[in-house]
Amino acid sequence: MPSLYIIGQWGPEAAERCYGPFVTGTTAQAQDIETNIFLMMDAVYLIKKGIPEKIKAPGFPPLQDLITSFLDEGGKIQVCSNSYEFRGMKEEDFMDSRIEVAGAATMIDEVLKHDKVMFF
Repeated sequence: MPSLYIIGQWGPEAAERCYGPFVTGTTAQAQDIETNIFLMMDAVYLIKKGIPEKIKAPGFPPLQDLITSFLDEGGKIQVCSNSYEFRGMKEEDFMDSRIEVAGAATMIDEVLKHDKVMFF
């Protein structure tokens, strides 16, 4: 099975851009592509309780629904440990317990093991 690793960097200040990892991720899953997402910098806010339901962009489904659908279909979401700590977040702030914390070494390992990598 082909695999895709998506790295997201945009947060709530850019609603259309923060949809990129999750629209692409759910579309890839529908095409039977193993897909994982790594969120860093301001993108870590996208999985904070109370934030994704406030992010709306015309023509897109609710961001929270896309994130939940991605996880339900077996996708893995990793959050940069430095980025979420830098922003004062804790794991209990995450909207879903399936979201993992990962560091730079994990991200590099994931990049090397996936067939393709995309940045948003």
